[in-house]
Amino acid sequence: MGKLTIYMGLTVGGVIGGYLPVALLHVSTFSILSLVCGFVGCIVGLWMGWKLMLWIED
Repeated sequence: MGKLTIYMGLTVGGVIGGYLPVALLHVSTFSILSLVCGFVGCIVGLWMGWKLMLWIED
């Protein structure tokens, strides 16, 4: 269950981070800004998935 929670956080964070510049600034999906925000979203999602996993297992 732990790995699944982390992977879900990573995926959701990456999708949201990558889509925010497209929705808010109307840039291309493959622009540098979208890719950088997707990377940051993956890192934040990874951290949130890890924290959620620790909270669930306690």
